Amino acid sequence: MTNRLWYARSEKCSDRFLHCLSQVPCGSLIAWIILLVGLGGLTGGLLIGAQKTRDMLDNDQFLWFMEYTLIGVVVSMFVIGTLLLCVGHVSTEPTSRHMFQTTKKNMCAQGLNVFLMVFCYLLGFSWIVASVVLAVPVYLLSLLYFADFTVTKNGVDTKCIYLVHYGLDKQDFCGADFQNFEREGKQLIISYIAALASSILIAISLVSRLYHTPPSEQTE
Repeated sequence: MTNRLWYARSEKCSDRFLHCLSQVPCGSLIAWIILLVGLGGLTGGLLIGAQKTRDMLDNDQFLWFMEYTLIGVVVSMFVIGTLLLCVGHVSTEPTSRHMFQTTKKNMCAQGLNVFLMVFCYLLGFSWIVASVVLAVPVYLLSLLYFADFTVTKNGVDTKCIYLVHYGLDKQDFCGADFQNFEREGKQLIISYIAALASSILIAISLVSRLYHTPPSEQTE
C-alpha cells in the first residue's frame, strides 16, 4: 500500500491524466470524441452556411439568430457530453466500488443513471429532428442540380427562380443573376451537407452512449 501511495504521488501530470482516462469506459470516451467532432463540424458548417446564404440573398438580416443559437447549443452540448462522460467514469469499476459503498448510495447512483439515460433519449430524438430540419436546405439547394428553372418571359426562354415558391422572401433571380445564384448555391450546399452530417454524428454519439453501454458501466 505504501508503495502504491508513493507511486501515485510521484506520477507526472500526464501520467495521472492517462491513468484517469484508462478508467473511463471506452464506449463513453468514443461517444464523447464523436460528439466533439460533430459539434466542430456543425459550428463551421452553419456559420459559413449562414454567412454565404446572406451574401447569396443579399439580405444581412437573414438567419440573424444563427450565431447566438449556435453558441448556446454548442456550449450546452459540450457541458452535457462531458457530464455524461463523467457519469460513465463514476459508474464504472473500480471508481463505483469506492464511491457507492452502501445500498442508499447505490440507489442514488442507479437513479442518476436512469435519469441521464432518459435525458439522452430525449436529446437524441431532438438531434434527429434537427437533422431533418438541416436536410431541408440541402434538398432545396440540390434542386439547382436537377430541376429545370427555364421560364418564358416576353417570348424568350430564360432561367428564373422565385424564392417565394420556397417559403422565402419575394425575390427572383433571372438571367445573369440566376447564374450567380446557381453558382453560389452549389458552393453553399457543401456547408449545409457538412452541418447535416455533423448533426447526424451528434445523434449517433448520444444513441451509442445508450445502446453500447457495457454491463460494467451500470451501477449495481
